[in-house]
Amino acid sequence: MLSPETGYRFRNWDESLECRPKHFYRPESEEEILEIIREASDAGETVRTFGAGHSWAPLVVTDDTLINLDRLDRIVSVDAEQQRVTVQAGIRIKELNRILPKHGLAMKNLGSIGEQSIAGAISTATHGTGLKLGALHTQVVGMELLTGSGRRLTMAARVSLGALGVITQVTIQCVSYYNLERIAQPFPFDETLDRIDALVNDNDRVRLYWLPYTDIIQVVTMNSTERSPTPRHRFREWFKDVVVKRELMELLLETGYDLYQLPGLHARIDVVDDINRFMARVGWVREELVAPYNYVLNIPMPPEHQECEYAVPVERAAEALRLTRRIIEENGYHVNFPVEVRFVAADEAMLSPAYGRDACYIGAYTFGEEFARPFFDEFEREMKRIGGRPHWGKHFTLSSEEARELYPMYHHFNEIRQELDPKGTLANEVIQEVFG
Repeated sequence: MLSPETGYRFRNWDESLECRPKHFYRPESEEEILEIIREASDAGETVRTFGAGHSWAPLVVTDDTLINLDRLDRIVSVDAEQQRVTVQAGIRIKELNRILPKHGLAMKNLGSIGEQSIAGAISTATHGTGLKLGALHTQVVGMELLTGSGRRLTMAARVSLGALGVITQVTIQCVSYYNLERIAQPFPFDETLDRIDALVNDNDRVRLYWLPYTDIIQVVTMNSTERSPTPRHRFREWFKDVVVKRELMELLLETGYDLYQLPGLHARIDVVDDINRFMARVGWVREELVAPYNYVLNIPMPPEHQECEYAVPVERAAEALRLTRRIIEENGYHVNFPVEVRFVAADEAMLSPAYGRDACYIGAYTFGEEFARPFFDEFEREMKRIGGRPHWGKHFTLSSEEARELYPMYHHFNEIRQELDPKGTLANEVIQEVFG
């Protein structure tokens, strides 16, 4: 039996969550994980797992047993003819995207961050963008799962929140390697929303960015192309992505946030709003680029911030962004981070926010604590009112009653959960609140 580490403190990527589990393990095999699950089950305790910890949701928090999957990070097999790759659950997406091109392969869709483990990304419905494309979990065609009852199953438990079992291995349906043409250009707020339907239907992928207290949306379209990649200048890319987009942005955010806390200052000038307008003028410019898919879809790691994101029916996309603007401006929330809008095709995963319908994901993001909680609370209320479902990896509040209303397959999923984990070994406080 693998010996546990004691005194371990888990903290997620932005240090907004932490726990001190009684037992902490870094297993290297399925057999070790099965032993850990069985021991916890016999003791009437809970088990949760994590990879990169790149989430704001307390899905991994536990006082009992916590498992890290970083040592299960190998490529198991590559079938170039079938365009399938089997990997262990702890592999980082950025590592997968480094290896796939060597076999002429690529992921069909990606989220914005490559730091996540593959198991964590698919378990929380990490999505990317593209109304003709599904989220990451739709690329999964097979999976090895160790259940709460101590069984090993081969199945596709997509978007399971870790509530059905510990994922140890995933088989992904890939596509042929491809380049993307990325065009970014600012347009007026209302003009952009009035042509959302055309944007998302005429392009493979679309992202929208809006900085609060500005009247401009940066429209980013990304389409597959046979064109050769734009010549790359590594130092210039590093300077733009790390120094300008990350370090300068973080400096401006911290400066504006710190100034706003000074007594009386915010009564005279809206520092954060002025910084937003400056950042929009400087950053929202026309840019064109042809590059490998992962370079275009994975953006540089942003400064530490907080996120709450909802998937609303795609036909309510413009309404959702206008509601978000109203929430911010009417309440005087000096939100200092771009609101991001993305689009995803409908799928059949029972707990997917895009289950049964094409979805528009709208992200309410903020730096610092000043307005985060009241902003997120009102944002959630309005998004739920128009049929929105929360992103499982971001800040969210969801009762079991709300979950039953929002997810048509809630009861079926819960029946499977109770069959695979009858003692609730894999259920921490959040899982118990949502599923009982």
